[in-house]
Amino acid sequence: MHIPDGFLTAGVTGITWAGAGLGVAAALRAEKADANPMPAGILGATAAFVFAAQMINIPVAPGISGHLVGAALAAVLLGPWRAVIVLAVVLAVQALLFQDGGITALGANTLDMGVAAVLTGYAVAALSSRWKQSLRARVVGGVLGAFAATLVSAALTGLWLGLSGLYPIIPVVQLMLVSHVAVGLLEAALTGAVLATVVRWRPDLLRGLAGEPSSSSGLALTGGLFGVAMVVAAFLSPLASALPDGLEHAAERLGFAGRAAASWPAPFPDYALPFVASPAVATAAAGLAGTVLAALVAWGVSRGVRQPGHDAHR
Repeated sequence: MHIPDGFLTAGVTGITWAGAGLGVAAALRAEKADANPMPAGILGATAAFVFAAQMINIPVAPGISGHLVGAALAAVLLGPWRAVIVLAVVLAVQALLFQDGGITALGANTLDMGVAAVLTGYAVAALSSRWKQSLRARVVGGVLGAFAATLVSAALTGLWLGLSGLYPIIPVVQLMLVSHVAVGLLEAALTGAVLATVVRWRPDLLRGLAGEPSSSSGLALTGGLFGVAMVVAAFLSPLASALPDGLEHAAERLGFAGRAAASWPAPFPDYALPFVASPAVATAAAGLAGTVLAALVAWGVSRGVRQPGHDAHR
């Protein structure tokens, strides 16, 4: 669902950058004001996992693939504001380093997947889990939130495309919603699988939905989650489906796919390394580099906004 450069008009670009900027600024301010900050390493490891997971496209319908965005998952684990920070970091690394999403469209992508999807996923998950205060209810809430977050993000993407004059708003929004139902089901299934695993092995970590501080020191979790992210990037990313995602499918079907034009000479476009002959090895190496960078940036951002005196176990 990453919008490339060339799709959005200057006016829509400005609106989305303003909305994304406000959302990320609010998230940073909330993190700075938190009296019980989460270990920065956990935010870094979560960013690494989300980055690696987003590289794995899976066929979800004839001619369409999808991947885990992780907005609702991060919101349930970390809380909404920390999830916004994590997704903003991941999307920025993808755009700047790999041309996965445009630079001019980074505001729209951040607003859609990093702000609106996070807040929608969190709101639906929180509302759903109120019916029953249990870890299982939180998992179910995360699953429902993941599906809702995908559709909201798809609808917003369609709205920006329509406002940019690529196609009438109502038909393009309808097509984006229809094509992303299957993607939303994949997002929900993967989110549920991860949350169910967390509940089984580390139920103390499922506290973002309740707004509770984690009781974990963070060291073991950080290492484990970062290790999983590295394994996913190294061994699963080369197996990703080459089918177009929901947005690419819509752009091809509606006839504006040719409008995409990169405005930034990313060093490794499409996760390819020019000095590596094997495409699989190049993808794995690019994935590992991006995973490490996303972790470092998220860790640095979290440390940078941390209040003095909150550095223990971070």
